Amino acid sequence: MILIDDQIISPILVKSLQELNVPVFKQGNRSEMSKSLQLMDANDFFSIIDEHQKLLTNSESCLALLESHAPDSVQNRWAKQLKDKGIFRQILSKMYPDYFYKVVNLDELYKIPVEDIPFPVVIKPSKGYSSVGVYKVKNAEEWRAALEKLSVDMLLIKNIYDKEVINGESVLIEKWVFGEEYAVDGYYDHDGNPVILNIFKHLFKDEYDTSDRIYYTSREVIQEIYDDILTFMYKFKEIVPLKNFPLHFEVRKNDHAIIPIEMNPLRFAGAGTTDLGFHAYGCNVYKHYFQGTRPDWEAVLRKMDQSIYSFFCAEIPMDISRTLIKSIDHQSFKKQFQQILEYREIQALNDRVFAIVFSKNGSMEELYQLLEMDLRPFIALKEMEHSRER
Repeated sequence: MILIDDQIISPILVKSLQELNVPVFKQGNRSEMSKSLQLMDANDFFSIIDEHQKLLTNSESCLALLESHAPDSVQNRWAKQLKDKGIFRQILSKMYPDYFYKVVNLDELYKIPVEDIPFPVVIKPSKGYSSVGVYKVKNAEEWRAALEKLSVDMLLIKNIYDKEVINGESVLIEKWVFGEEYAVDGYYDHDGNPVILNIFKHLFKDEYDTSDRIYYTSREVIQEIYDDILTFMYKFKEIVPLKNFPLHFEVRKNDHAIIPIEMNPLRFAGAGTTDLGFHAYGCNVYKHYFQGTRPDWEAVLRKMDQSIYSFFCAEIPMDISRTLIKSIDHQSFKKQFQQILEYREIQALNDRVFAIVFSKNGSMEELYQLLEMDLRPFIALKEMEHSRER
């Protein structure tokens, strides 16, 4: 079974669903591509959910549908606990008893004595998406400025994201984990055994960067973290007995340990970016999950070349309202990439992404250049009323 929000929908997902005999329920009627799917009525769809049912979504906005139509389902119960970063940290405290975290409401943040905070820390909404409202705070001098930025972000996104996706009423303060960051798509099968489908690495400009602009993968990326990820997933199932359950999660690895950053239930990498694995090494996550299969990682690694494969999430800057945008110069933007594997134009009302670019890259230098790119020159704004009156 799959719950679909068709504002941002992967063409690979649509094609896969046409080939798979799985029930589909869709919210929205915006994508021409998704109209080719065989859809179910809401009552019929949610009536067949039981504890053994495989369930996938393509967007966190679908979690609100699950809460509304099947609140007592085992899938919804686990989704609510894993999605809330504060509850997730509480669950993980059994595995990481010394890891610092604290959950407060937004008003309480301003009342916490700064001397009580074990810097460096990260602050972020307990229910969050992408990098919205995520700030690293190195010391007490940076604390107040970070709180003000977070407050502004929460105001700006109120009319963009559903409260099930981002909710700033509760804020998580947690230890700043140093190390390389990786994103993983996977699932627990019908016996509760972990299956890894994708491994991507997060690229940052500097130690303060929290954007999700670029993730990449390669033979080297997979080899350096695969065993650690599998070990973590086995340990995690001892405290959270998931079955037939898909996940997208992010971890940091340093010399001492592998620490989970967040876990996103019932979906893979958002906005269709999970398809990077399809372009890089032929992994169709949708088919693997619904058919209960797993990649042959030894064969995958043997066939992979030395190239770097990446996705680039092109986002409208937070200080530019979508309503003020006249057009996006997609053709000029495409020319910034050496070898595009797939270019997806995005026109979603509830997301700031205007394009997702899957590319093949010859070097990390190329990716770092893309990471530093200013996207404003590709965004044309509407003329303001007072300008026309002149």
